[in-house]
Amino acid sequence: MFRALAERRLTQAQLRLGQLYERGEGVLQNLVEAVRWYKRAAEQGSVEAMGRLGEIYLIGMAPPGTVTPTALILIEKGAAEGGQQSLLKRLYPRGLSIAQNLEQAAHWNSSAADAGDAAAQARLGYQYASGLGKALDLKEAERWFMAAAQQQHAAGQLGLGMLFAGGYGEPHDHAVALRWLEPCAAGGNSTAQLCLAMLLLCGEGIEHDEKRAATLLTQAAKAGQPAAMFHLGELHRRGTGVSQSATEAESWLRRAATRGYLKAWMSLVHLFRTGADADLHAAAALCRQAADLGDGEAQYLLGQLYLAGEGVPRDPSEAARWLKLAADQNVTVVYERPGALHAEGLGLPQDFQAAADWFHRAATVGDANTLYHLGTLRLGGLGVPRDPRAGRRWYRKASLQGSAAASLQLGILYASGQSVRRSYSIAARWYQIAAKQGASAGLYKLAFLNLRGLGMPQDVARGLRLLGEAANAGNTEAAWALYRQYSTGEYVAANAEQATEWLMRAAELGSGAAACLLAQRVQRADPPSPPLNRVLELIEKGAARGHAAAQSTLGLWYYEGKHIAQDVGKAMQWLTGAAQNGNAFAQAWYGDVLIRGEGVPVDREAAAVWYERASLQGYAGAMAALTALRIEAGAAEDPLSHVFHLWLRAAEHGNAEAQYRVGDFCLRGVGTAPSLNDARRWLLAAALQDHLSAMTLLAGTLLQRPSDAADRAQAVELLRRAAALGGADAQYNLGLCMRRAYGVERDDAEAERLYSAAASQGHRLAQLALGSLKAERAANDEDWDEVVRWYRLAAESGHPSAMVALARQYEQGRGVAADRAAALALYRQALKAGHADADFEVRRLEAQLQPVEFRAGSLEV
Repeated sequence: MFRALAERRLTQAQLRLGQLYERGEGVLQNLVEAVRWYKRAAEQGSVEAMGRLGEIYLIGMAPPGTVTPTALILIEKGAAEGGQQSLLKRLYPRGLSIAQNLEQAAHWNSSAADAGDAAAQARLGYQYASGLGKALDLKEAERWFMAAAQQQHAAGQLGLGMLFAGGYGEPHDHAVALRWLEPCAAGGNSTAQLCLAMLLLCGEGIEHDEKRAATLLTQAAKAGQPAAMFHLGELHRRGTGVSQSATEAESWLRRAATRGYLKAWMSLVHLFRTGADADLHAAAALCRQAADLGDGEAQYLLGQLYLAGEGVPRDPSEAARWLKLAADQNVTVVYERPGALHAEGLGLPQDFQAAADWFHRAATVGDANTLYHLGTLRLGGLGVPRDPRAGRRWYRKASLQGSAAASLQLGILYASGQSVRRSYSIAARWYQIAAKQGASAGLYKLAFLNLRGLGMPQDVARGLRLLGEAANAGNTEAAWALYRQYSTGEYVAANAEQATEWLMRAAELGSGAAACLLAQRVQRADPPSPPLNRVLELIEKGAARGHAAAQSTLGLWYYEGKHIAQDVGKAMQWLTGAAQNGNAFAQAWYGDVLIRGEGVPVDREAAAVWYERASLQGYAGAMAALTALRIEAGAAEDPLSHVFHLWLRAAEHGNAEAQYRVGDFCLRGVGTAPSLNDARRWLLAAALQDHLSAMTLLAGTLLQRPSDAADRAQAVELLRRAAALGGADAQYNLGLCMRRAYGVERDDAEAERLYSAAASQGHRLAQLALGSLKAERAANDEDWDEVVRWYRLAAESGHPSAMVALARQYEQGRGVAADRAAALALYRQALKAGHADADFEVRRLEAQLQPVEFRAGSLEV
């Protein structure tokens, strides 16, 4: 009936026939036929048909859900094989779907809008606002949204709300947006509820209402809005407008994630990474799911997790793969990381040119860290021509963009005089900038300029205050420095209790080494003895964080039953963990356990593996055990040659520590033929990566030819760099150069400063040298007190020459009360420690002492 009326050009019949075809009511569902009849009705003035055509062409229409994929392929291809295919093609000659056509949508929406159709007006407003089928024109968009809204149409109200909220990119007016979103949200529109909630949370110029925002998000989430589910989960995660609940947060975030809202995956990752019930393995698994779905942020984070070994095994190669995938998606924050990995040879081949390419790519998007790295490459001539001036220029650019690392490095350059005229005052300015940018190391460096009066008047009180601020900001080195100051009394009166407090602080900041030193003090019962329970807690925390020395200490305590109930099982657990984390003592100990079969089956091959790992770190006992095992097994190969080649493989992959070890082995002829050229080549490779020991050793090889001015200059430059980076060996050796005019003019004041810096770090050669330097110009009792203080520290560290020097002070009564018995005890200690002249001094003093003094001299000092 409708077809007959429609064929007779009855508009209402044509409209009705289009509806029947669209819905499949009384006829086979056919969207193409539906559109054909809608067009005929619209061409005769049917506003409803115009509106429906505008809607259909705006979004397109997929084939009916009842159509199988096979049938769809046959129809779309129009194949002519077999009866079934011919029949389908005859039934649907024009196909089953309607493609999106924005121009047609604009045409029909305009026609319906002009005729007063509110829905069409809203759609036309959307097309103008989005530039879909119409030139972008927000004024026209506002006009049509307003027309629809004035007819109380929800889409018009929503369109105006989103327009004034800034959803289409123009300057916003959140108060006006709020006015239009309110009635739309009240009418149950879930998108309006979501938008209104976001305005109430973070809109400008309006009163925020977190509780009402949470209510609106709950309504929108229950209506099926994935974005609302995500934001509601975030509110529960943070406790904003609702009670904080990890369970509720997880529930809503998982609902959003399963509906394709990618951000929800990352929020779930953050949820599982933090809090008292953190589950790093679950967080990593969720991050992997998001990364597999193509989320660039997740790929970046997953790369970071693999680098840190957080929730997944540490795997730099896998980290590099995910970071590159993120970079391919233009996650600009990641550009710096592949460059850094290439520079370090970590997970990627060491390739400074490739590193420079990545850094330049990141620099184009303004990454401050990358500008810093480009400066480092220029300074070292890594992958690019060496240009210190250009390097400093990159550092300044990075600093202007907030890079504290760049500001700090500029301070170090000026303090050390590396490729620039030394200026402590300029260094101080850069350290201050670094501190303001959040680098506690800036406070730490600035503190020592104040303590030593470099570039400014000496101000010990301010220096100590800055060290305290740095330590309180989480700088472990500052806490260590305060421990040393109160231990040695260099710039402040020695105070054992204060020293212990700062050592405890260093341990609390995560220093496993500080925790181990506290454990040694407990072991020796050194006064003031730190509380055993607190030390045990710090050792356990350090061990749990993976600090190998702390794990080794805790394992030994359990094994020996010292300070804790004996537990061989826990001892094995912690010592095995320490061995796996690279502690040479624990590796050698575990090798011994496997040889003896203590609690484990005897396994000599496995023992050899652990001895080999300890040998790679220079652990002499492990090398001896490994050699014995290989000789017993009849191996012809020099075991140290095997160790050397293990280091060599790691060195060739860019590992700085391995490059240093190979250079050292080549220099000493350990496991390979001695070769000064090879030694220098490998040491230089490590030095370019700021390996302090490599810089110092390379400088030593260059100073072997004092007649070569170029070698001397390069050696001094290396020592300056390493000294500025805090290397105690470099500070001592540079001080020695200053004293003896090796490659530099003699400068006793600078030598004293360098000796002092190294001595404050416990460097016993520097302590002895500092004592000797001060002895040369000691003019009063106070001066001799200082001399004795440094000799004593060096002697207590086991230096035989310091023991002899201190003994002479006791003999002569300088800086201490004269006490020949104490002097004899020190000479005996020096003799026992192998000092060549101590034997003569012992016999000389024994011959002079009275019997009562002789007996006293047998006591230890």
